[in-house]
Amino acid sequence: MIEAKDILYIVLAFSVLWFTAFVCWLIWQVAMILKNVNDTLSEAREKMAKIDATLAAIRDKFEHASTSLSLLVEGGKRVIDYVVERKKEKREKGE
Repeated sequence: MIEAKDILYIVLAFSVLWFTAFVCWLIWQVAMILKNVNDTLSEAREKMAKIDATLAAIRDKFEHASTSLSLLVEGGKRVIDYVVERKKEKREKGE
């Protein structure tokens, strides 16, 4: 016959089985969450690297443009100084 002790052992065995299944499921869910977090961080790092590269390229273009612009401004200044000097010389000769 089945005694009360046997029923207790059967119930405990099923309880341990269900508890083990729950712990395994919980570990699986935590692992999936951590994998998603890792994937998201990897994508964020890639996007930040692309943004950094884009900003570096823009910065380089602005530096190049500012160098070219400063040369252009300096050349324009010299042309204006030359024109002013020529006008002064013409006025002095004309007087």
